[in-house]
Amino acid sequence: MNNDLVLMKSVMRFLTGENECLCRLCLTLAKEHNVSFYDSVEIQRPYIQEIVTYKEILEDLGLHQENLLPQILCKSCATTIINTYIFKSLIRYCQEKWSDIITKIDNTLKPTKSISDSVKTIYFLVNENQNVMLTSRTTIKGKRKVLQKLKEVISYKKNYVRVKKNTTKTICEECGEIFKSKSLLSSHYDKVHSTIKYPCSFCPKVAKSKIQLEGHIVRMHYPKKFKCPKCDKMFSTDRLLTYHDKSHHRAVICKLCFIQFPSKLELRSHMDKHDVLNCRKCGKVFYSRQTIRSHEKICGNLEQKQAKFFCDICKKGYARKGGIRSHLKIDHGYGINMHNCKWCNKKFDAASKLKMHAVVHTRERNFHCEHCGNKFVTQAALKYHVRLHTGERPFQCKICGEQFVSASRRMEHTHRKHIGPTKECSICHVKFILDNQLKRHMRRHFNPQSKLYVCDK
Repeated sequence: MNNDLVLMKSVMRFLTGENECLCRLCLTLAKEHNVSFYDSVEIQRPYIQEIVTYKEILEDLGLHQENLLPQILCKSCATTIINTYIFKSLIRYCQEKWSDIITKIDNTLKPTKSISDSVKTIYFLVNENQNVMLTSRTTIKGKRKVLQKLKEVISYKKNYVRVKKNTTKTICEECGEIFKSKSLLSSHYDKVHSTIKYPCSFCPKVAKSKIQLEGHIVRMHYPKKFKCPKCDKMFSTDRLLTYHDKSHHRAVICKLCFIQFPSKLELRSHMDKHDVLNCRKCGKVFYSRQTIRSHEKICGNLEQKQAKFFCDICKKGYARKGGIRSHLKIDHGYGINMHNCKWCNKKFDAASKLKMHAVVHTRERNFHCEHCGNKFVTQAALKYHVRLHTGERPFQCKICGEQFVSASRRMEHTHRKHIGPTKECSICHVKFILDNQLKRHMRRHFNPQSKLYVCDK
C-alpha cells in the first residue's frame, strides 16, 4: 500500500508540473541518467544490425505513443526494453531461417518423385543459394569416394556453364545468319547455298554431300539384319544398332539439375529448357531449338506461309517442299516402304509419323509432366498442360491484347468478343462460333428424337 502511495505521489507531481523526470514504465523519478523516447541506440548482433529510437522499440513491443504521458525512461528500464527487443528480433530471425531451410529441403526432395527404380543412392549438395540432388545407380562407400564423385560433377557443371558463355558466334557470309558453332554454319551452307547435289541411285533422295549420301544408303537401302533386343527396330549395321541402344535405351542424368531420363533423346530435349530461346523477330519464347528454327523461317513473313509448291497431278499447294514430298508419297503412290496404321489403314511416309499417329488408337501416355508427374497422350497436350504450371500465355489477341495458352483459345475469343458467330446452319440459319458447334447442331436436325428434327439424311 505504501508503494502505491509513493507512485501516486510521483504521478501527481508529474501532472502538476512539479517534476517532469518520471519514467514511463516503472513510474519512478529519474532525475539523473534518464533516456528520452527520441534518443537512438545502435544494436549489433549476428542476426540484427540497426539503429533505432526508443520510441520505435516501444511501438514494436506494443506500447503506443501517448503525448500526455512521460516521454523518458530510467536507465534500468531502457536496458530492459533493449534486451527485450533483441530477444524478439532473435525469435523472428529463428522463424525465418527455419522456414527458409525447410522450404529448401522440400524443393530438394521434389525431384525424388521422378527417380527411376534403378537408382540405389541419393546425394545432396547443400550450398547457400540452393540444394541440389545427385543420383547414382551404384552404391558408393566411403566419404572420400563420395566427395571425389561430387567434385567431378561440380567441375563438369562449371565447365559446361563456362563453355556456354564463351561460345563464339559465326556469321554466314552469304546471308548474314548467325550460328553458335562452325559445324552448324557448315551444315547451313551445305543445305542452303551449296549447288552441288548427290542423288541416290535407289530412291528420289538428294543428298548435300558424299558422306550424307553414303550414310543414307547404309541406313535405308542395306538389308536390315540386326534387331534391337529391347524393341522391334531393325538395323543394317551393328554400329547403327549400338548407336540406337545408346540413344534410346540407356538411362542418363542431367548434370545441371540431376534429374534422370530414360534415354539421351529425352535428355537433349530437356537440356534445351535450361536455356530459354527467344525469337529475334517477335520475341516469342521457345524451349526447343528445332521449334524456334521452324518458327523463325516464317515469322513475320506472310509469303513463307503461302503455298509455293504445287502438285502436278491434283494441283494441291504446300508452303514447304517436305509437304509436297509427303503428299506425293502418300496420296499418289510414289512412296517406297510406306507405313500403314493397323487400326485405320492410314498411310505414312515415316515410321516416326506412324508412331505419333498410333497413340490416337492406343491412348498410350508417353509424355510426362516434370512438375506434377501427370502423363499425356501427345506432346501438344503436355505442352498445353505445362503452360498451366508456368503461367505462360504466348498467344496474344491482336485486337484487345488479352493473352491465351493456345491458339485455339485465342481464335475462340476473337470470334466470340470481336467478330461474332460466322458458321451458319444451312437449314435454320442459326450462326455459331466454332465448326464443332455447328456439326453438333446439324446432327440434331437429322435426329428423330430431337426437337430440331427436320428430315432424314
